[in-house]
Amino acid sequence: MENPITFHPRPRSSRKYGVSIKYFDEDLQAPSKRVDFQVTLGIEQYKNEERVWQLSIDRTELFINRHEPDLISEQLAALAMQALYPIKVDVNHRNQIFRGIANHGDILQRWASISEKIADKYAGDYSELFIRKMSDNISNASEIERALGFDMFWSVFFHPQYLNYDAELGQDIDFYFPILPYQKMRFQGRQILEAEYTEYGTCAVNFSAVQELPEEIKWTDRNARMRLDARFDLDGNGGLMKNAVVNWGIFKNGLGAGRSIQFSAYEINTTADQGAQQTLVSAEEPAASEKKGFWERILG
Repeated sequence: MENPITFHPRPRSSRKYGVSIKYFDEDLQAPSKRVDFQVTLGIEQYKNEERVWQLSIDRTELFINRHEPDLISEQLAALAMQALYPIKVDVNHRNQIFRGIANHGDILQRWASISEKIADKYAGDYSELFIRKMSDNISNASEIERALGFDMFWSVFFHPQYLNYDAELGQDIDFYFPILPYQKMRFQGRQILEAEYTEYGTCAVNFSAVQELPEEIKWTDRNARMRLDARFDLDGNGGLMKNAVVNWGIFKNGLGAGRSIQFSAYEINTTADQGAQQTLVSAEEPAASEKKGFWERILG
């Protein structure tokens, strides 16, 4: 059937999400690690390009285990985040990125300033290595885009949802979710669009997958399996994501066996400008090359 939902958000608007990622080890009720941050999404639309939007994604207020980053590696990563964000990308009516990163020049300028601050504040071989490798890899826009594929929020926000669902409003699809650092894990499952709007006026999309543990996950009991469940609430007027929850875990015989991850992103406020659309500058078109993710080489 024809796609029952499309991506057509209101231009000159913004949305803010509170994001929380909790990691649980075996037999622990409280998370062994927790990461929280905020994402601000800005939306513009090209005046002369039909069904093309530019999204500006910014990330702030990073907390690790409910504290500001305190380890040197965490502080360096937080500073690097300030250079990378905001990131601008162009998307179509299915929220698919094309033309790569649109503001690579801005990222390079921010990194030039922040790398000087790092050199002034931190001394030693580790910080020098960090600056050198970041400088090398951040110069490649395609490398940055590839590294973003290892980010949970990025994977969730750009997961395909605006599809041509079948008569039962379902479709078999892959969900790539990085449950391991710097690796996109493939989950083969079924995605279903609920037939009715929710009581909040949103479109609900649900995904579920159950499969064997891959070799990359080191787990003693190889008879255990893993399950991933995701729910998306999309704005009924424009299709933009309002909330998303993803739960991954290892289980056996229907019971939890240990390790799990809980991801959530909730809208915390929305603003919109009723004025005319704003024409955007042309996007840069970086070379389409792929290399090993720079975050792994730097912080791995």
